[in-house]
Amino acid sequence: MFEKFKDSIKNFGNFSEVELLQIADRLREIYIKKGSFLVKEEQNCREFYFVDYGCFRHYTIQEDGNEATLNLYVEGDWMFDYKSVITQTPSQNIIQAEEDSHVLELSAWDFHELVKTSDAFFKVGRIFEQAIQNQDYQNNRITPEEKYTLLLASKPRIIQKFQLKHIASYLGITPETLSRVRRKMIS
Repeated sequence: MFEKFKDSIKNFGNFSEVELLQIADRLREIYIKKGSFLVKEEQNCREFYFVDYGCFRHYTIQEDGNEATLNLYVEGDWMFDYKSVITQTPSQNIIQAEEDSHVLELSAWDFHELVKTSDAFFKVGRIFEQAIQNQDYQNNRITPEEKYTLLLASKPRIIQKFQLKHIASYLGITPETLSRVRRKMIS
């Protein structure tokens, strides 16, 4: 169960077995049912979550009542509400399970405690970079075709796990445009 987690941590740097155990000892396992919330609006996000299996959608509800997908997470991804964790203010966003899932939770407090013990743990802070990665997909200077191609290359499991309307929202395009792009790529 912790193998995927260890592989993910190793992507951030070289950690000894002792250091990996120090992180693992601070993890909490959480099983989440489809439709349940990991983070709700107006709730402080004080944890980092590693998706062991399942998938999650990170979204906000706009003033007009429509949902805008900020990120989509699948097995092997780290997730959290960036602004809420950094500022320790209530989240304006929601992280919801799209299927029955299992996550490993590391509290921000435990993360800071680990960083105090060794500079090696400072490298784990690269999970913050993953939180803002989706900006590439929402860049309006690239075409919908380029966005979809980038998604296929970097996160192909998203296509299998999420509804097209959520993928389109994540890419910053309409569902109709996404359908046209997909048809064009198949032809």
